[in-house]
Amino acid sequence: MQKSQSLVTAVLLIITLIGILTGIQLYESAVIGLALGTILFLFYGLRLVYSFKSLYTMMLGGVRKASVVLIVMSLIGMLSASWMLSGTIPNMMIIGFRYLSDTNFMVAAFLITSVISMVLGTSIGTISTVGIPLLEIGKTMGVPLPLIAGVVVSGAYLGDRTSPMSSSANLLAAITESKLFDMIKSLLKTTLPVFIICLGFYYILGKGYVMKGEITQQVEGIKQIIIDSFTIGWHLLIPPLLIFIMILFKLPIIYCMLSGLASAVILCLVQGFPADQVFRVLMLGFQPENNALANLISGGGLYSMRKVILIITVSTALNGMLEGMGLLQPFIDAFIKGINKSGELIMKTAFLSFIVAAVTCNQSLAIIMPGRFLKSEYEKRALANTSLARAIADSGVVTVSLIPWNVNAVAIASILKVQALQYIPFAALCYLLPIATIVIGYFENRDIDKIYLKRKKSREGA
Repeated sequence: MQKSQSLVTAVLLIITLIGILTGIQLYESAVIGLALGTILFLFYGLRLVYSFKSLYTMMLGGVRKASVVLIVMSLIGMLSASWMLSGTIPNMMIIGFRYLSDTNFMVAAFLITSVISMVLGTSIGTISTVGIPLLEIGKTMGVPLPLIAGVVVSGAYLGDRTSPMSSSANLLAAITESKLFDMIKSLLKTTLPVFIICLGFYYILGKGYVMKGEITQQVEGIKQIIIDSFTIGWHLLIPPLLIFIMILFKLPIIYCMLSGLASAVILCLVQGFPADQVFRVLMLGFQPENNALANLISGGGLYSMRKVILIITVSTALNGMLEGMGLLQPFIDAFIKGINKSGELIMKTAFLSFIVAAVTCNQSLAIIMPGRFLKSEYEKRALANTSLARAIADSGVVTVSLIPWNVNAVAIASILKVQALQYIPFAALCYLLPIATIVIGYFENRDIDKIYLKRKKSREGA
């Protein structure tokens, strides 16, 4: 009976996967395939004599587990748009460009994108705002485009996995049931050594690229576009500073983000923007009429988050149903069979997350699937939820930029006009983090492994 269920489940999962890949290919969205899978497993559940009400409860339970992150996703879209309109992001860009003169360009570009990504919490948003001007500056200096693109991608994905503003980080915390700030603290174990190695790597590569003379004029031109379009002043940094202060007091992330959004809206109104324009920007994003400015800063808004919100809703509903019926447990048991050390489990977690990202072309699924499937195994071994979160953050979350056919890599290539295979060798942070998490995973839980093996032998002896 179980073999028959496993076979049917495998077939339905393959059909779902084909649907996901087809949807991405034709419509650039995984929602259609996920919806197809949800319907198929709903009918299969009914055939297994589950009532529609119980199946609906399972799906609703799956979505409820991600309810916080759905709210955060919505806030992130509105936050980024309001920070563009208010001048918060433009002011951060001005500060970043101010420190480019007479510095190692590669190191400066990495630090700028890292800081901006930590504030914005989005890799694509960072790449599309500061990435383009940095690429243009580097091109004028004679820096190979793949090298600049790799540096920008590295810095951008630091915030995508580490920033409390990141939708990926918040989704990961929700799926693994980790406290956001505890998870971020755990991520530092791999973040700090990898970040330092990247700084050294880019320092060596950037020795011959120091911004002087004519190059400075181009930077001044970019700065002038921003100065002519926005109010410039330290008071416009209040929203990120307010969020940072609230984070230090460990207040819930939703309150932190609401404070950043509210303060940005107030700044917009104080500057004379009509309330209806502010509301429209919050909903639809910041879209300036000036083409030169639009090439530097645009996007955001609640509408921009519609696809990821829909994907998370449908995929968590599907996972809730699969969990409730226990259909995936045989596959999980087979996947983790023979694992005795936590390092092996962490390595397999990272591998599974990467494979999901490569096969489904979707970052959210690379978080949701291994997070849901392997959580119980981590609990059984007395491993912290943050260890599971870190394994996923250091693999599926950052490696999406290294998979040429992944949605993220395609978006990066279209924004920077550099193909993934060209910038991959220089996106050091994205391939060093998976290595770091596996290495650390083999060393940090030795005492826990001893206790687990002792209990396992005791059970086998009984």
